[in-house]
Amino acid sequence: MMKRKQLLVALGLLSITLASGCTTKQEHISVQKYEGKNYKFEAYKEKIEMGKTEKTKEIVKNAEWEQFALEKDHPKADFIFYFNDEKSEGKIAVYYVWVNTDENIVELTKDEHSQYAQLNKKDSETILRLLH
Repeated sequence: MMKRKQLLVALGLLSITLASGCTTKQEHISVQKYEGKNYKFEAYKEKIEMGKTEKTKEIVKNAEWEQFALEKDHPKADFIFYFNDEKSEGKIAVYYVWVNTDENIVELTKDEHSQYAQLNKKDSETILRLLH
């Protein structure tokens, strides 16, 4: 009787382990939104599927980055975000996002505002869906 109970417990633990291993891996993204005069820690976006995260990473990686110098009186970014998995690699890129609502496009800076890119409408929509 005792062996049967141990076997059932072992099978139960094994099935839980297998089930959790099969779940969709999710990325953690930290997002801050500018509200009023301060940045509000909007979310530690945990429920983002890897596909969306990978698409976002692909967009920022393939953006046409150019050298840039942010002017002192430039308005604050609408959002700030970064991928938490890059922390462990020691080279975390922080992205600053400005939303140009007139043209429905996103402008980004990174590397302490020394790099600038303007995204097309399709990529801008993908980034905005991720941030909201």
